[in-house]
Amino acid sequence: MSYVGAPYNFVPLGSRVYRKDSITKHNEITGLSGSLEYQVTAQTPILVDGGDEHFYKNKDGKAAIPGSTMRGLVRSNMQILSQSSIVDDIGNAKLMYRSVGAAKEDQNKKPYDEVFESATAKDKYNKSFSFLKKVKGGYITCQNGKYYIIPSKVDKLDPSSENKNVKKENKNSKVDWGECNYYRLSEHTIIEDKFQNFEMLKRNPGILQNKNDTKFEKRGKRWVGEKNTSYCPRFEEVYYIACQEKGQVDGIVSIKPGSQPPKNYQKGTMISSGFMNDKKAFYIIPEKADESERFPISSTDVDSFKRDYEGRKNQFSAAVGNGNRKDLVEEAKRFFALPEEGETKPVFYIKAQNENNQLCFGFTPHLRLFYNKEIHDGLIPEQRDNSLDYCKSLFGFTTDKESYRSRLSFQEAVIDREASEIGKRTMILGEPKPTSYLDYLMEQDEKKTEAAYDGDFSLRGIKQYWLHKELLETALGNNKNVGSGFYPCPQRTCFTGCIRFTNLSEKELGMLLWSLLLEKDSQQNIGKGKPYGYGRISVSLKHLNILNTDALYGSDSLCLDPYEDQKEQCEAYIGKAKQDMTAFVGYDIMKYPPVRDFLWMKNSKEIPADDQTRYMHLGDKKSGQINEYQERKKKQEVLPTIGVVLGKEKKKATSSNKQGGYGNGNGGYKGGGYNGNNKNGQNRGNGGWNNQKSGRRNDSESHDYSSGGSASTSFGDLLKGLKLN
Repeated sequence: MSYVGAPYNFVPLGSRVYRKDSITKHNEITGLSGSLEYQVTAQTPILVDGGDEHFYKNKDGKAAIPGSTMRGLVRSNMQILSQSSIVDDIGNAKLMYRSVGAAKEDQNKKPYDEVFESATAKDKYNKSFSFLKKVKGGYITCQNGKYYIIPSKVDKLDPSSENKNVKKENKNSKVDWGECNYYRLSEHTIIEDKFQNFEMLKRNPGILQNKNDTKFEKRGKRWVGEKNTSYCPRFEEVYYIACQEKGQVDGIVSIKPGSQPPKNYQKGTMISSGFMNDKKAFYIIPEKADESERFPISSTDVDSFKRDYEGRKNQFSAAVGNGNRKDLVEEAKRFFALPEEGETKPVFYIKAQNENNQLCFGFTPHLRLFYNKEIHDGLIPEQRDNSLDYCKSLFGFTTDKESYRSRLSFQEAVIDREASEIGKRTMILGEPKPTSYLDYLMEQDEKKTEAAYDGDFSLRGIKQYWLHKELLETALGNNKNVGSGFYPCPQRTCFTGCIRFTNLSEKELGMLLWSLLLEKDSQQNIGKGKPYGYGRISVSLKHLNILNTDALYGSDSLCLDPYEDQKEQCEAYIGKAKQDMTAFVGYDIMKYPPVRDFLWMKNSKEIPADDQTRYMHLGDKKSGQINEYQERKKKQEVLPTIGVVLGKEKKKATSSNKQGGYGNGNGGYKGGGYNGNNKNGQNRGNGGWNNQKSGRRNDSESHDYSSGGSASTSFGDLLKGLKLN
């Protein structure tokens, strides 16, 4: 059985959310005020990035952990320990997905294929091609901040022609080809063209995905050539001639540059999408139809598209011929981005016949589809409200109608003694994405026919990284562009920080201390490189200074030091917080699955073996190493739970055709699914569905350019009139 795992896992969400009865008034000081001083000790090399690959420096030029980093860490911990709501930290949107060339077991394959209605036919040379009946070509434009799609002009196809080569159940039926508003051209055919019909494509060094003098070899069902390392996705105005045979448009005969319109040629735009191994095609979209035919794209769809684009920006190195060339990667990013104000770009689109009549659009015919439901639909109703809880009460909040100021102030944790950086480290600092549904969602019913984020689904939990005993090596492969460099401080580097608090109850102070320190043997992760063991820290309390208001205000004499160090009372305060949570859940809070699983992950005495918490392999044909991502997708195997990884629980029995299904001891607890946001190595709270960054292929579903995808093919792939070699 192949390995399924990751350097992270998900702490389940509870079935209830803690609610406080009343809010503490800032102008009535009845609680505890003061400060706590703590020390952070790096158990492995650590880097909290200052934006330049080096450790963050404060105004005095000293290495420091920003207060925002510690605030994010403590708040994330508190959300779990206090069972606070997470809805404010989850950016709600519709995710997007593709399922091209996926295994039949893939949960998204059937609903994806149903939208596009792909069909297969053969031309008169007996060459098979596929086309998408409902995908259309057009142009997307931005005008006054709003986006519109303008359909392309169409070439009418003969609706009465009988084509017996089309694969249908009734081979004698009439084929309604309808309209063709884009064409597909095979690069294999173009390169081996004996004539000069496509010379403009051959002369430009960056247009073809294969070298223009390559000799194609047949490998299985595909023709394989020699990769052109200068290739970059592009679109370009051209003029073309479409072949006519018996009143039917059959394909593109010739293409000329757009600068000089030749006689009898039609105007259009050539579009060449991202690099795909063994799958090379160009598309020609006829010129725009009249502006009056344009239609708007909703702001919701635009926002969802932008969100999806931001989550994939670090993957565009795979769309070019050489991912190490930053100029090509930047061009690819511009190619896949929405147009700027006043700009117009070619686009493919489809109006899906689903419950929302969703408009999907993009820059390749095999589009990324929107799920019908939003991320928040995977939360229980209690998680979606804005009730007052521990986190809101202590950290403050802002809504459309009201706001409440935080009662905590986090100062930076400054290095105790300057330490030299240990030298540059380079690795892939990727983030998993919510589209990796086998990670982010609870195991789904085998009988479910909808796509992953449609129908009934439950978000799995709060993402946390595993601790590692030692640093792990990372293989960058040939694509050095995806690697990030940084200069960490060495193991045993210490930092001292301070948290000031105002007007807290005893149990609130206890919750703050518990969220900072966790348990006796607990260790935590901050900064960059967490998947590889960097940034493992321990946190200890140095002082707990409580303001003595009686000494300050109740004495006739001047009190120069009104603070009392109550460090020895730390466990008592934490105990009050635990008692409050135990009363809330109805039994020992330490046995409550979300809290229990979280503390399991942070226990430095029970760190799992590295081979159980590594990234899965992408495979290596030369060494015979299997692609563990693809194997997992075939089996639809979910990520094992925290308890299973640690050997504290057994994996549930699974049916013969479905893998996964792990017991997590949750009883009736429904999972959640979001992760802590991590930017520049700083923990800034949990808003984890926002701004996902990934330079690593964590799941084949999450990447447009995975080797498992198939070529994008279209309705206009009608090549039987071409006089080519």
